[in-house]
Amino acid sequence: MDYFASAQNIQWLVWLGVGVFFVVAELVVPAFIVIFFGLGAFIAGGTAFFGASIPVQLVVFGVSSVVLLLLFRKTMAATFTGEKAEDEQEANVIGSLAEVVEAIHPPQSGRIKFQGSFWSARSSGPVEPGSMVRIVKRDENDVNAFLVEKEQ
Repeated sequence: MDYFASAQNIQWLVWLGVGVFFVVAELVVPAFIVIFFGLGAFIAGGTAFFGASIPVQLVVFGVSSVVLLLLFRKTMAATFTGEKAEDEQEANVIGSLAEVVEAIHPPQSGRIKFQGSFWSARSSGPVEPGSMVRIVKRDENDVNAFLVEKEQ
C-alpha cells in the first residue's frame, strides 16, 4: 500500500480516470472527437506510470490526442457510421447480374432476385420473367430498388 501513498504514484490512475471519462463522454456526444482525448489520456497515463514528470505528461497528452485525431478521425468515423461499408457494398452491387422474377414493363417496376433477396427494379425497356439483367445503379427515388438493363 505504500506504493499508492505518494501523489506521483497515483498520477497514472488520475489519467486513467480522465481517459475513461472522455471515452464515456464520446457515447453521449457522438462527434467522434472526444474519444481521441481519452486515448491521449491513456497514453499520458502510461508515461505517468513509468515516472514521467507532470509537464511531460501534459505534452504527451496534448500531442498524442491531436496526432490521433488528425490521423484516424476520418477513417474511423466512416467505419463506425457505416459510410465505408455502404460505399464498398454499393461498389459490389453495380454491374452484377440478377434474374427477373416479375416482369418489368416501363413505367411499371418489376421484381428481380439478387443475392437471395427480391428487389424492385425498373428498366428502360420491357423485360420478361426468367431474363437476366445487369444492375446499373440504385434508383434515386427508392433506395430499395435498382435500375437495370437487359443482358444481351
